[in-house]
Amino acid sequence: MTMLPNESVGIVVYGSLIRDPGLEIGPRISHREEIHTPFPVEFARLSRSRGGAPTVAPHRLGATVVAELLVLSEDVDPKEAKNLLWRRETRQVDLKRQYRESGHRNAVLIRECTSIPAVRCALYTEFNPSGKIEKPDPKSLAKAAIASVYKAKEGQDGISYLIGIVNAGIETPLTSAYISTLLELTKASSLEGSLSSLCELKASKLATRLEP
Repeated sequence: MTMLPNESVGIVVYGSLIRDPGLEIGPRISHREEIHTPFPVEFARLSRSRGGAPTVAPHRLGATVVAELLVLSEDVDPKEAKNLLWRRETRQVDLKRQYRESGHRNAVLIRECTSIPAVRCALYTEFNPSGKIEKPDPKSLAKAAIASVYKAKEGQDGISYLIGIVNAGIETPLTSAYISTLLELTKASSLEGSLSSLCELKASKLATRLEP
């Protein structure tokens, strides 16, 4: 039986998932719809996979932001969609692993929202309170982003992430001050310039270590 469009499952995305939904989710996207998050969002989490860089997450001190609703193909049920989203967010390579609730501070949680009429339910990523920054501030965020350039893989650092967020039109209450502070600390006129100078410094330090 063919499902009606509003019986499909959707995924609310407002971060890196917009441009990179992953190898599992990507082929299952029926279409995308522009929306706003049904919850406030802020730079309130430090991502281990990004060298401790600040990333956006649901947070009481944030604001609703521009987002996309990835409407999945009609054969994807909520349980499978949760597994797909969890594996993407935790970068799982074992496609047999399934989502389970966890109280660990670094756990990735999947929550449902039923207030979006375009789909039967919309999934989004959430985190335990212990895994979030209680009161994020621009200077701490900027310092964490700078430090992440030296720790993360190329393109996975906090400044690259921030550039992607800005290009997606996402703006939280702290975005402007976060960017200004980061540029001030790195003495750069743009995020791209800031990233470039830090990468050059990182390469220089690495070369010095490798000298005989």
